[in-house]
Amino acid sequence: MIENREARLQTLLLALTLGLATAAFIIAKTGRDALFFQGSGGLLQLPLVYINIGVASLPLALIFVKAMKTWGARPARVGVLLLAAVIMAAMAPFLEPGDNTLLLAVFIFIPAIFGLLFARLAGGMMGGLISKGLAPYLDPKWLIFMGAVVILGVISLVMHVHSRFPTNIVAKKNGDKKAGFLTPLTNKYTLTLLFISMTGALAGLLIDFQFYTAAASANMGSTGNTSFFANFYILLNFMSLLLQLFATPKIQDKVGLRGGLMVLPLALIGAAGFVTAAATALSRSVLRVTEGGLRSSVHRSIWEQAFIPLDSTERSAVKLAVDGIGARIAEIVGAVVILLWLKQAASKGALPMRLDTSWMVWFTLATVAIWLVITQKLKIQVKKEVGEAKVVPVRDIERERFPDQCPCTTELGKGIA
Repeated sequence: MIENREARLQTLLLALTLGLATAAFIIAKTGRDALFFQGSGGLLQLPLVYINIGVASLPLALIFVKAMKTWGARPARVGVLLLAAVIMAAMAPFLEPGDNTLLLAVFIFIPAIFGLLFARLAGGMMGGLISKGLAPYLDPKWLIFMGAVVILGVISLVMHVHSRFPTNIVAKKNGDKKAGFLTPLTNKYTLTLLFISMTGALAGLLIDFQFYTAAASANMGSTGNTSFFANFYILLNFMSLLLQLFATPKIQDKVGLRGGLMVLPLALIGAAGFVTAAATALSRSVLRVTEGGLRSSVHRSIWEQAFIPLDSTERSAVKLAVDGIGARIAEIVGAVVILLWLKQAASKGALPMRLDTSWMVWFTLATVAIWLVITQKLKIQVKKEVGEAKVVPVRDIERERFPDQCPCTTELGKGIA
């Protein structure tokens, strides 16, 4: 009885910690977006943001993993949260809207540092509601400051959890056989996973840029931007939560692995078709909510299962190469293409009032079509290799990362106590 009560308390405290941390992330992200996309200056810098985040993801993960190995996983996580809170609180009072170096640094810092630990969960809806309520009364930069304050509260809660529930994780020894870095190139199944990840990441980046283009072109001002992004994050997280609770289990049962992985690209074809018919801020928001909501719930859960047929000694290396490196390469390539296009569109030093991104919608449709074709082949690959694959016990599936959490940190940090 006592053990059950302790287990329930541990689960409750963990859920509260993650919920508050995610709320802090969404509050800070709402303020960040509202400041960055006032005018076209932020939009011109956005491809550089994508490139910097893509390039920095692996080095940041390696530094974090090194910190976990040196001081332990728990102290390292507290240290990253404290670092995030201090930097956000120190920078927030000096942030100004538009194109400036400090705001650009904060725009990159927030998703990079939070991605090391966790990402969008149910707490994101609470963060959106708080941002929405405060939009008429606070400048967006103070939402970033508030996010830092909430993180300080999360740190105190985390330290309480650490003291109340000592870790029972035993550090792994390095005696097991490790797969090489080029493992994803050794068989067709892992190559298929790699191409699915790359096309999906490229489509996601194109959709993300179109959404921000619509927001920047609307010229809503500080309060309008804050309300717009708060509404977006409320809807996005609410949709993700509903899909995760009610749709994902049924989809997994009825259509299986390949069918489940085709849900997101099929939905994107419909939503992108809506954008081609009516290229408005609403249609682009619908496209972005569809992509983010399905990716965070249905797609992510089923995508993790695609790695189960792999041998346990290869699984981490494949995940790292597929989600941590392959996806980032695709995003960097897409960002470079957008950057070159923006330079041509802003040949006179400024973007036109209404930036024509119609080519990007068709590019997105073509990318998603290729994504579907590759996913269609996944069933054939599974049929051919299922006889050779070993049955993976449940205990060998070490952890499933949260939506948008850095895959490099997840895989490289396994077994660190």
